[in-house]
Amino acid sequence: MAGTIPSVIYLPPGVVAPSPPPPPPVGGPPFDRSFFEKVLPEAVKSFCEQVACESPVVEVLTVDGERHYVRGVSGVTDQWVALHTANPNHDHPVQVFVPYSTIYRVEIHPEMDERRRLGFLPALRERTDEQEGS
Repeated sequence: MAGTIPSVIYLPPGVVAPSPPPPPPVGGPPFDRSFFEKVLPEAVKSFCEQVACESPVVEVLTVDGERHYVRGVSGVTDQWVALHTANPNHDHPVQVFVPYSTIYRVEIHPEMDERRRLGFLPALRERTDEQEGS
């Protein structure tokens, strides 16, 4: 077997082999194309069923400190989402293109004037039981 290289590396006494590098992270950013196409519409629908809201407020917060009040999703690609937004400081809608990597939180609120109310919602089944009893 002349010319073959052994597949075993022998280390001197007292030397420990380094641990293998960690595997690369699975998936991409938590907010991606799939989130805006599939998850967010269902989350808004479910939220409104639970709290009985007519016009929910969806806020997208980005790492640069911006708070986008979303009225709808205008378009998506694999790198960014186009948001149809409303701004309390403007009388007109604004379209904003936001890279997924800059989004760190998405919030859903029932209405602007009620968004500061804190607390947990009772379980949906408990609320249904209470409503049927009244």
